[in-house]
Amino acid sequence: MYVVMIGTAGNQRYIFSSGKRQEIVGASDLIARVNGAWADEAMASVFPGFEPSWRVGDGHDAELLTAGAGTITALVRNRDAGRRLVTEVTHRALAEAPGLHVCGVVVATPEPVNGIGMTKARTELAAVREARPGPQARFLRLPLAEDCASTGLPAQALHREGRDEPFRTRSAASMAKLRHFPAALDRLAGDAETDRSTMREIVDRLGLEADWVAVVHADGNGFGDLFRTLGSLVDGDQAYADALRTLSRGVDACARRAFRVALDRTAREPEAVTVSGRPPVLPLVLGGDDLTVVCEGASALPFTRHYLEAFEEETANDVSLRPMLHRLERPSLGAAAGVAIVKRNYPFRFAYDLAEELISVEAKRVKEWGSALAFTVLFESSAPDLSRIRRSATLAGGSAASASPYLVGQGADGPRAERRRWADLLRRVEALRRTDPVSGELLIPRGAVHDLREGLCLGAEVARARFALLRTRFAGDRARLDALAELEGDPGQLVWTDRSGDEERTVTGLMDAMAALSFLPVKEGGR
Repeated sequence: MYVVMIGTAGNQRYIFSSGKRQEIVGASDLIARVNGAWADEAMASVFPGFEPSWRVGDGHDAELLTAGAGTITALVRNRDAGRRLVTEVTHRALAEAPGLHVCGVVVATPEPVNGIGMTKARTELAAVREARPGPQARFLRLPLAEDCASTGLPAQALHREGRDEPFRTRSAASMAKLRHFPAALDRLAGDAETDRSTMREIVDRLGLEADWVAVVHADGNGFGDLFRTLGSLVDGDQAYADALRTLSRGVDACARRAFRVALDRTAREPEAVTVSGRPPVLPLVLGGDDLTVVCEGASALPFTRHYLEAFEEETANDVSLRPMLHRLERPSLGAAAGVAIVKRNYPFRFAYDLAEELISVEAKRVKEWGSALAFTVLFESSAPDLSRIRRSATLAGGSAASASPYLVGQGADGPRAERRRWADLLRRVEALRRTDPVSGELLIPRGAVHDLREGLCLGAEVARARFALLRTRFAGDRARLDALAELEGDPGQLVWTDRSGDEERTVTGLMDAMAALSFLPVKEGGR
């Protein structure tokens, strides 16, 4: 028996190597084809008559275990057949997706479907990736070639985006992505339960009209450990294979349903931005526990919150996952998300790196508590560095200022989530946005809010003094001002001590509320 594992690498770099929306969308479709149409056709070619219902335990020559997010795992009885399977997929990628890194391994093991066999295959695949030259090595600079205007790779052709646009140089990778753009629109329309014309409008809006856009990346909490320990939860090789397949497909189905639920809920938000009734959201990666979307800035935070909550709900209610969750003694599966909101023309590859860093540094810090989202709004044009961004607004003495991440879903009900629940962020934003019902003017002027922020940068006591002066100035609306305070019975306190990490930090939610002010519309009284 042999484990065949084929996977893509550097997916986000491949998707965001260009700032052109059509190329980004086309790249996401090519990755989806690796574990989709290309995998199906390769299995049928190597194993005539193959059906997804095949099981090696029933005497068949192959069994498909998982297929999602650019990765395929299968069991085969013959080593040469496994190698032909790898060859079919990788040759297809070389021909139709130049620049995409795809490789595979065939690993012999006495017990191919247990956790040890899968771990061995993953380890060998990582070693093969490391040893092989990267995709950049395929694009030689001799003989000399002009650079692609989109990716910087050697140009292969001339292309113009519109009838009145000039011809520009394009590389083989860029042309492949552009060719797959129409098919990608159909796939995205299916994911979002809309039509191709609406998806095209969304692409145009994000590329030409939106002032702020966001890259949202979400990743499951503890899924790596779950897959690695799966063998200890079941008895027998076939039971392990069935559990692995069920878990993989179940999580994938839950993520897709959660995505659609999040779109519907986002469209019903107050002051929601929509295109033909759908939020301007492009799902670039939607498979397994991974989600990467590009969306308009005003939709980013509500969509992310709704997705995380819907993902918990869907995994809790999924019949196929229920036995596994029962063994794990968990009511549902959670996820962490990073949201990087940037200007429309900002390089997406930097925005994605920032979203990924928000997950690993902040959102994953509280993964034991439940689903969480961390966000930042980038007001500068330099390459982002999260630690520098957070240090740029610190309290006197160097303590961190941001209260990020924020807990949503079931984790927000726990006592540890106090003051960093989604409802807490909404409370602060609503306090800053409240207007006089007669004049329409802000009850808390922006100048006063920035004065508080300056006080926070000078120290907690300075902020307390300035807040006391503000309460005296606006004595008629102290209740609204006190909504900014963090400690019950102490209306002057804008900071608190956070103990969620390895060390205590003094944090505040005011900075986050100010950053989210333009991207998180709320109705009177909060939500």
